Amino acid sequence: MAVATLSVAGGAWAFDASDPGDVLSVLNSNGASGTIKIDDKGNPWIDAKAGKLGFEVDFTHCNNAKSKCKTVLYAMGFDMTSVTLDQINGWNRWTVLCPSYLTTENHPRSWFGVKPSPNDSPTDVKVQLDAWLDCMSDFDKFTDNPDAFLKAL
Repeated sequence: MAVATLSVAGGAWAFDASDPGDVLSVLNSNGASGTIKIDDKGNPWIDAKAGKLGFEVDFTHCNNAKSKCKTVLYAMGFDMTSVTLDQINGWNRWTVLCPSYLTTENHPRSWFGVKPSPNDSPTDVKVQLDAWLDCMSDFDKFTDNPDAFLKAL
């Protein structure tokens, strides 16, 4: 489990679920790995992996320092084009937490949005990460054979 406080420059700073660095510390100590990157608009995001599956954690509506963000979005997608809109709609009727869509290139993508709270602990973020990892596993199985996945429900 991640430590509830992080040491920075000799002082202790409380965990902040809106801080990309603190989210990364939970991710790296709980079954995934990643690094913080910056997009072309200056927003932080985490390039991450859990097992064989890659995903990203995007941070939006951040302060000027990009250290506190109002939205955290876990997302993954595949470069395949074999999943149909009807199959995506079947997934969306089944899922509760992780809706999906087809990109303009017809690639399936799934996401899980979080509004971080100042009261969130590392354990709360781990619970969110665990929910996302479950979604990733299910979405991977779905995209392998959408008709069989949906039929088995």
